[in-house]
Amino acid sequence: MSSLAQNGDPIEASSCGEASTPPENPPGGQAGQCISCAREACGTEPIAVGLVTGLDGTCYTTSAEEIPDNADYITFKAGQNCFVAAVPENPEGDVTWCLPEGSQDISNATYYTCGGENPPTVDDVDVTCDQIVITTSNIPDGETLDVTVEFSDGSTENYTPTVTDNQATVTLPGDVDPVNLRIEYDGLILFDAGVTASDAPCGDNPAVTDVEVTCAQITIQTENIDEGETLDVTVTFTDESTETYMPEVDANGVAVVELPGDRDPEQLLVEYDGMVLFDQFVAASDAPCQEQPECPPDLNIAFKYKYGTWWPDTYDDIGDEVDPDVFSIEGDQQEVTICAPFPFAVSYATRKKKRDGRDGHDDGKKCKKHKKKHHDNGKKCKKDEKHHKHHDGKSCGCFKDCKEQEPVVAEPVDSQFCATISSDSDGKCKKKAEICWFRVFCPENNNNNS
Repeated sequence: MSSLAQNGDPIEASSCGEASTPPENPPGGQAGQCISCAREACGTEPIAVGLVTGLDGTCYTTSAEEIPDNADYITFKAGQNCFVAAVPENPEGDVTWCLPEGSQDISNATYYTCGGENPPTVDDVDVTCDQIVITTSNIPDGETLDVTVEFSDGSTENYTPTVTDNQATVTLPGDVDPVNLRIEYDGLILFDAGVTASDAPCGDNPAVTDVEVTCAQITIQTENIDEGETLDVTVTFTDESTETYMPEVDANGVAVVELPGDRDPEQLLVEYDGMVLFDQFVAASDAPCQEQPECPPDLNIAFKYKYGTWWPDTYDDIGDEVDPDVFSIEGDQQEVTICAPFPFAVSYATRKKKRDGRDGHDDGKKCKKHKKKHHDNGKKCKKDEKHHKHHDGKSCGCFKDCKEQEPVVAEPVDSQFCATISSDSDGKCKKKAEICWFRVFCPENNNNNS
């Protein structure tokens, strides 16, 4: 191991990737955020032996007495990044670790010991109001665990259950909700994370029974909290920023927190009337969260079906602002899916019976003849078609029997936005129904389709 600390020189921690969001579970919590770095350094499964929180700056200094005797490595979380460094053998005095220049501030540090071939582990925890069943590996029968449970009323209880056949059971009061669980064995932190009883609420106490997290919002399901009451909600994001909210509980016990949308939520604390109802690491189901692109303000392109493909309408005023090729279009006149790298909406029209023309018009000759006669050598046509950009049935008379349907707003799909339209606009199957045309334009809410 390095002995640089003996000379008072700082030990530089090296970057080792991004933190797990949510943390690996078990061990859960802080110990599960950068455990992959310790795993790579150890070459075996690491076990947390010490947690340090509330740090700032890019260096961490501690006295040698504060370092766990069996610590082999230490990891640091800074923003969404992890760093790892060796713990010096037989340190004396103060020991300092520093991150590379330009790194974000350190938020926490975790000491790990390398567990060897068959390290003791907690493999699963099953939490109810009445008990916690802990499943273990590589812990002999008759050994005891040190279990600490924090409850929503602020109380803390310590238990020492005995392991039998790889299981240990903790009996709980039953009338108060457990919110945090820590399990240690022989100085090793095997589990340390927020929990929720599967049969919550416990008793008649206020409780959070479910949480759904997306980039745009957090939906909190509560029990035993009256309509109109407010929750105190604190959200910590992966960039270490923190936001506080006071959402109201509705008639169904639901409170909704609207998030910025461009930052990944990492930890959620929900309090009510001085009680901690929920305190856990979280992750958005649609992560990564990033600033949503905006629809090009001059987007206004119509498409029609011709020669078996959807084409931009050359008679429409496409303009130079948006290239039609940014749209991915798959489908025919019965159903088509349109995708783009930004939000958009689609207006379209359908008709009941298929007409004879290959491009969806009456037929090619009749339509051309009609255009030539009606548009006075093209001058009137150009003016008229610019006025009727979206083919409202009047332009050229080619879509006069088409019925315009309700516009569809594209929804986020992976890294783009997509909308699907169908000729079966009323839900009834019509074999001869078809889509006449569709037009893409900007929705009212330019960069948020939620």
